[in-house]
Amino acid sequence: MTVAQAACIVAIFACLYAAQAATLIQNVISINGTYQQPAALPAATAQMYRIITPNPSGVYYNVRIQVNQTEGHVGFYCNPSWGGQPQTGSTIAQSGNAVWQTDDAWFDSLTISANDASYLPTNSSTTSAILAGLSTSTSTYQPAFNCSAINPSVVNAAMFTLTVTFDANNNTLLPSEVEGLTTIYESCCSGATSCSAWKGKTTQLGEALYTNFCQFEGQYCTASGHLQQLDLTSYNMQCAFPISSLDLFPSMQTLILSSNPNVTTNLGSMMSVMANMQGLRHLELEGNIGISGPLADSSPSTSSGLCSVIQNGLQYLDFSNMNLKGSLPSCLLSAPGSLSQIGFSSNNLTGTIPDVIPTNTSLYSLVLDNNNLTGSIPATLVNARLLSSLELYSNKLAGSIPDDFGAGMYMLQTVLLFDNNIMGTLPSPLATSISATYLDVSHNQLTALPTEWTAGFTNATQSSFVNVFLQQNQIQSPFPAAVAAFPDLLLFYANNNNLSGSLPNASHVFPQTRVLNVAYNNLTGSIPATFNTAGLFNTSLGAVLVSPTTALSQVFNVSHNNLTGSVPSFLASSKVPSYTKQGISLVGNGITANCGNSSFSYLDVCDSLLNTTDVVPSPSPTPTPTPTPAATPTATVAPTGAATPAATVALTPAVTQPATAVNGVATDSGNSSSASTSKSGVGSGAIAGIVLGVLAALVLGTIATALFIKRKRTHSRTLLRMQSSGGFSRFEDF
Repeated sequence: MTVAQAACIVAIFACLYAAQAATLIQNVISINGTYQQPAALPAATAQMYRIITPNPSGVYYNVRIQVNQTEGHVGFYCNPSWGGQPQTGSTIAQSGNAVWQTDDAWFDSLTISANDASYLPTNSSTTSAILAGLSTSTSTYQPAFNCSAINPSVVNAAMFTLTVTFDANNNTLLPSEVEGLTTIYESCCSGATSCSAWKGKTTQLGEALYTNFCQFEGQYCTASGHLQQLDLTSYNMQCAFPISSLDLFPSMQTLILSSNPNVTTNLGSMMSVMANMQGLRHLELEGNIGISGPLADSSPSTSSGLCSVIQNGLQYLDFSNMNLKGSLPSCLLSAPGSLSQIGFSSNNLTGTIPDVIPTNTSLYSLVLDNNNLTGSIPATLVNARLLSSLELYSNKLAGSIPDDFGAGMYMLQTVLLFDNNIMGTLPSPLATSISATYLDVSHNQLTALPTEWTAGFTNATQSSFVNVFLQQNQIQSPFPAAVAAFPDLLLFYANNNNLSGSLPNASHVFPQTRVLNVAYNNLTGSIPATFNTAGLFNTSLGAVLVSPTTALSQVFNVSHNNLTGSVPSFLASSKVPSYTKQGISLVGNGITANCGNSSFSYLDVCDSLLNTTDVVPSPSPTPTPTPTPAATPTATVAPTGAATPAATVALTPAVTQPATAVNGVATDSGNSSSASTSKSGVGSGAIAGIVLGVLAALVLGTIATALFIKRKRTHSRTLLRMQSSGGFSRFEDF
């Protein structure tokens, strides 16, 4: 697999299917009328569908899609084709690259509404070109959609029944529900900047108030005129929300009120009303810091509150960034079969994570990062066999990771546990997973790695890991030689531990790796000559670009160990890619170099102020978490030779800055163990070299941060929430 494909996996796991289209994408099935068929998908397979709406005759049709899963798990994704041919390869609809997508529940559905911005071409020149190519006119234009059903499991097959129906988008909202919308408008939209889209539609049509949300972008109705989805995201509503108005929408399935920080109400009262919405499946209140109150019901057996909403069959819940306090109710994780995605990121939650996950759970994504949760990772988490993403970072969790975590989890992709107080050993099932791509357990108190990593295991070359972060623990294990065989590994950090032994001396080590940081350990021996084939030094892989003309400096940091021997010949200046040179650090070992030879004079061991052998410091305590870095520009992998698929990854641009700051992020002038202050005469050239290494780590670190993909169903709501680990701004990591 190429670096482009590996970087693709870092951002969106579903790129795996595009990268191996020849074997994993099945033939296209065309649907041009009511459709209901069972289907089977082998492991890691995508089935393509082309859905064509009925001939409109002046009326466009909503497309209703239902995915009833009977075995395994399937995600369903759609993009508009606008008259084009079925998409293939890297352009297939997939997680993070789809206008419409399901919520990863057992019985899932989505609606492609004729109201959606992407239903028809909106750019006049694009529309003209499409219509000219079809030799047709706007009145007879027939929308079509390219969709895919994807089985993300790398082991298990999936069984499901797909149902597709169409209804004309000429419905009118029922009068009782018009009353509900009028109440919301009059209560919340009086501000000059509130509800601008709603007000704009009203002005455009010259009405007193536009309320037919059956014909409004982002909103869906049933054929009988009941509102099925209400999306008021970022409407800047300013009010005490009239929660009683929600009682007027009995068929509501999706309610999205996110990013309205000036809306206030009591969460418990709101949930009591929502408990009457028996069909509610998707609820988002993310970013509404004015909604307050405890999460847990005073009595979980009553018919009110969040627990009742969950028990009604809720599938998707996002209460992130709401400044919520209190503890997590047990019903959040104990409900069997329905709730699949749970998001409570960045609140002030306390207490423990309920250890009540049943064996028949549908849990797919659990995101509880940036809270004040204590206790240990629940042992029953091993029951979540459909789990894809676990994000518990930046809490106060202790104890160990359950021994069996990862066993049977054939859809597991992302595990982020950094910035906690977790102890013990990394579990073998997690370490040997063939589906997981991103593991970050840095800044904890882990003490050992599994023997499969240190002694090797049979399936190491089948590992899917792209990013592994182990830095700032207390790991006292031999160097994990098996990791060097991971075929797609892009970033590997194990610095500031107590790793011992030698670097792996096997052929084809770290074949795709661009950042290798094992500084501040107890490694011995020499740098093996076989490292000349590592991705860092393989010029045929091409550079990672931060702009069309700027290549990223990659990182090879083995500084501050007990390595000996001479600098290997493959580090000669003429043999090392220019974008790797500045990221090489060998200082603080017993390594010797012929510094009079211009081929090696660029190395930090040839800096007279740094050419000393220093005692390796012991790991420091877990540092205080730092803020998540801001969003960053896009980078691509430069093609060499044959064309390489472009991979889009978030990167920070390379800039020259003082040693005290990297891209505006303040850095500690010393490393984690204050080791730099114990060294005599560290010069400005050395600091500059270290800062370049930090910058490279910041840049490549953000490649792997496509975490907690928010499942949206309309064009205006398609969003990939980028969450960075926060560890990349800490000087001591690099």
